Amino acid sequence: MHEKTRALLVVAVLGLTVAGCQRAPALAPAASVEIVGSDTVRLKAEGDELMKQQQYEQAIVKYQAALAQAPTDVPIRFALAVALSHTSHRDETIEHFRFVAQRGAPGSVEVRTAREWLASAGELGDSERVATAASPTTPAEPDSKKGRILGKIAWKDIEPRTKMVRVNVSLIGDEVSNREVRLGRPDFKIGKGYEFVNVPPGTYRLVAEAGGTSMWDLKVEVPAEKATTLDLTESNASVAKDFTPPTD
Repeated sequence: MHEKTRALLVVAVLGLTVAGCQRAPALAPAASVEIVGSDTVRLKAEGDELMKQQQYEQAIVKYQAALAQAPTDVPIRFALAVALSHTSHRDETIEHFRFVAQRGAPGSVEVRTAREWLASAGELGDSERVATAASPTTPAEPDSKKGRILGKIAWKDIEPRTKMVRVNVSLIGDEVSNREVRLGRPDFKIGKGYEFVNVPPGTYRLVAEAGGTSMWDLKVEVPAEKATTLDLTESNASVAKDFTPPTD
């Protein structure tokens, strides 16, 4: 896997860490493609390109085909898990992140990210949770040179306890210096909040979708060493106020 592509996958996943919500990803010197067939490499590369375009379902198909040829390859399995984490395929996401957590190189970014995602999803065992908390590679504090963006997601009187509406929130770099930065999580909920930490400073597009419909598409400046608050409400939505988001 190219270092640049691996870095992008790591950023996409690590950005999923949010207060009170589920999140994930990370990479490292895990086994390089164990079956280095030209077709396997091609499928993996095609999946990576689709991920850059946020075509997650199509990327999943490519990664699954590559994995069928190299079923024990951790980088491919990790890429598939990251793609799945952007969709509603929760059980499959759990399955593949578990594989990475158990079979990846100890202390690697992939393993750490997989454990963080599983922990936030409530799918990490007690012993694994202790190992994750004690990992020397897990940053204890936010990076002071980077920024943070957070806010509430509100739509009419929707509350998670009575109506569960999942929102896929993505933060996409919108200038030359950060155009390769793409953070995202598919499991935020209307009636709760979202948050991205350790965001490289710059201008971003914040896109939030529910059921495949883009409800918000906003530009936001994220400065370094500060928290930026941007609430997602009816007042700044890109859909009509009578829009009814689909429930899970």
